[in-house]
Amino acid sequence: MTSLRLEHICKVYQGKKKGQEVAAVTDFNLESNEKEFIVFVGPSGCGKSTTLRMIAGLEDITSGKLFIDDELMNRVEPRYRNVAMVFQNYALYPHMTAYDNMAFGLRNMKVPTPKLDKEGNQIKDIDKKLLNAIRREIKKIERDIAKCQKAVQKGQELEKKVQFEKEALGLLTEGSKEAKKQARKVEKLEYALLLENRKAENLSVYENQLAKTKEDQEYFEKTPVNIYVDRHFPKAEIDRRIKEAAAILDIEDLLKRLPANMSGGQRQRVALGRAIVRTPKLFLLDEPLSNLDAKLRAQMRVEITKLYDKLDTTFIYVTHDQVEALTMGTRIVVLSQGYVQQIDTPTRLYDYPKNRFVAGFLGTPQMNFYEVNIQKVKENLNIELPCGNKVSIPLKKMRKIEEGYLDGNVHSAILGIRSEDISVDPKGQFKVKVSITESLGSETLLYSDFDLDKEINIRESTSAIIVKVPGRMEMERNAVINVNFNLDKIHLFRNDNDKEDSILGESIGQ
Repeated sequence: MTSLRLEHICKVYQGKKKGQEVAAVTDFNLESNEKEFIVFVGPSGCGKSTTLRMIAGLEDITSGKLFIDDELMNRVEPRYRNVAMVFQNYALYPHMTAYDNMAFGLRNMKVPTPKLDKEGNQIKDIDKKLLNAIRREIKKIERDIAKCQKAVQKGQELEKKVQFEKEALGLLTEGSKEAKKQARKVEKLEYALLLENRKAENLSVYENQLAKTKEDQEYFEKTPVNIYVDRHFPKAEIDRRIKEAAAILDIEDLLKRLPANMSGGQRQRVALGRAIVRTPKLFLLDEPLSNLDAKLRAQMRVEITKLYDKLDTTFIYVTHDQVEALTMGTRIVVLSQGYVQQIDTPTRLYDYPKNRFVAGFLGTPQMNFYEVNIQKVKENLNIELPCGNKVSIPLKKMRKIEEGYLDGNVHSAILGIRSEDISVDPKGQFKVKVSITESLGSETLLYSDFDLDKEINIRESTSAIIVKVPGRMEMERNAVINVNFNLDKIHLFRNDNDKEDSILGESIGQ
């Protein structure tokens, strides 16, 4: 059973100057069980690829703990983690056949093989090699701290000198030759002070790093870990693995071809095969389909899902494409600006988003959002929509709302409703003006607005509404139609720029 656990993982990149630190990932927590397909999804720069690289060991972890099969991996080299990674750009050698590309890694690396006792059991012991590496790192950090402390001490001395020389400058006649000479001396001292202060700035960073490293040292001094020995793969074993992977991916007829003679989808299957031959505990896939066209992406989604069903291992998949996330993942991790927004199954994320970001990120087209006023009146919740539209919903027919919004006062909130939960009805409660019609064959999108008077600007309007209707619907520009909301499907969020969490529960009725 392969398990993955991330506890309070943070990644901070240090800038050249103080205050330029960039937090790429903040307080990431995840526990994955055997044979899960977990998808990291979010916009560019949200930290999903950085997290994947920390799992692989290609990025150092600033703070937090990473466990694979309950073994701490923070300081374990990538090759000892038994993970395989598939990249966005295939990374195939152009002068090698598919067979040689898949075999290259196995031929040229020494494979960490579990060291077994006479009875065939995995040997566990204190990893002296790792401890020596940690001790060397501690000495390096201590040297850096000593340099910083020396810079602090020198900076204090320079600060006294600067103060003294400034006082001396004040006693001289302004503009005189002596005053100018003294001013240059003060300037040089101030520049030297600035340099020493810059050296001393990282003292707290090094001290925190030292404390963390000593904590790791204490852990590995007391905790036996799996011991490995390095061995080369036998040629027969390499051949067997490649043929097995080729059969799984249906690329047996491609093994003698060069990458230039393959399509994008075939190259990606070869890249997947190169990962499969390692028989890893974890498959890490970093946006592997982003370079393919729409048709190939759809085909490869199916191929990867089939591969996941065949292989008894855990997949961690990074994408910015919500369609890939919703169709492939058993669980989805939604990230934004380095923070985990929500972790759940695709269906629950879609039906019960935790906040406005999750609600807006998942679903095509994006959910319609409106700033509304809500008020409890008797046993109903009155909602005031844009352009004077109002609706009253019996509380017993809607999802349970937070008690603070049921005190009878008017509260500001954000209402969200998906385009497929709005229907065109001649007797509909709301009138909207249609601006653009997009026919997608099996469905039609109506870009409309509650404001019947002004020219519609979908991007800027706070009253714009997108309606998705099944089949095909012909509609004249600026036509006014009636629509209804499926009131069971509305979402309400807190109207707070810092915290736009959902204020609705999952159960129906108060």
